Amino acid sequence: MTRRLGSKVVRAGRSLPAGAGVPIVPPLIQSVAFDYGSLAEQDAVFGNERPGYVYGRYGTPTTAALEELLADLDELPRATCFASGMSAVHALMTAFRGPLVIQEDCYGGTRALAERLRLEDGRDVRYVDPTDPEAINRAATPGALVLVEAISNPLLRIVDVAQVASAAHDAGATVSVDATFATPVLMRPAQHGADVVLHSLTKYLNGHGDVMGGVVSGSDELRLLLADRVQLDGAYLPPHEAWLCIRGLRTLELRVRRQCESALAIARHLASHPKVGSVRYPGLADHPQHDLATRQFDGLYGGVVGVTLRRDERDAAISFLDALELAASATTVGDIFTEVLYPPVSSHRRLDPAERARLGMTEGFVRISVGIEDPADIIADLDAALEVV
Repeated sequence: MTRRLGSKVVRAGRSLPAGAGVPIVPPLIQSVAFDYGSLAEQDAVFGNERPGYVYGRYGTPTTAALEELLADLDELPRATCFASGMSAVHALMTAFRGPLVIQEDCYGGTRALAERLRLEDGRDVRYVDPTDPEAINRAATPGALVLVEAISNPLLRIVDVAQVASAAHDAGATVSVDATFATPVLMRPAQHGADVVLHSLTKYLNGHGDVMGGVVSGSDELRLLLADRVQLDGAYLPPHEAWLCIRGLRTLELRVRRQCESALAIARHLASHPKVGSVRYPGLADHPQHDLATRQFDGLYGGVVGVTLRRDERDAAISFLDALELAASATTVGDIFTEVLYPPVSSHRRLDPAERARLGMTEGFVRISVGIEDPADIIADLDAALEVV
């Protein structure tokens, strides 16, 4: 029977073997090593000649159950989990040896990693405006890996994935979409032509602020390349973290829909606030890609709101964050609680200030990750903090 996303995530992990019955809550199999009746059996598993588990760095039943679910959600053949989102990005970047064609306003850690690979390994790194398909077609070459974000972090630009995929494929490149901010609730990039999908499990998919992890979904061939990296780099997601992610995923659709609804209400309120200079949110009619977001995300717009204070200065942003009481001044996104981030201090600290400003991350810009609290309480907290700016 075909099940919709909400049913899939609620039933997550129940394929784990459990003797005569299947538990409602999937078991946590914490063991590092696995015993076999003969060395020949163990050798066959090590050699990928038969399924099984031999050592925690090579795979565990609990993490494999999570990978099976994530591949299903992303509608791609295989998924590989990692100990963090950045280890997933690193494995993907190094699995491809061609040029890296990267969205210019991507997450700061992704851009910093690309720069390190350029400086240390001589990688060909090219930054592009992802809303310009001609720029992507010019930058992409056969064997290149194009990396874009479905909703960019933190400027909330919306990428037309089908358009990007068409331009990149025409040039013989592979397309990877980081769907962390979108989640499978808003879109499945593979439906729009993406070859690879990335998520930081740390964010919405786990959703409770207590797990770090990452995942790359793609082809069987990519899985083999990533398996080699996850084993030799020691970056495989441990079973306890995987079990917590399965638990978190059960409420994914409920959480994300609530966060999208609250974020839209908060964005509309802040757009008319006298202490706010501008609001970036795809659900507002003045967002440059509002129509695209409406089509691509089926009426949802994400749980993150970008705000530039009217007094567009660093000390104003710091005063605002320090005055928050309900919302946390925290450096992550996608949790059940509201969090506000200041990019120059955290996510984009390594990016040159002039480049931050060129992209739109001015000194008075903050990113609000909306939680599942009552939106009226969030708005009251933001209003009170804005009073001191």
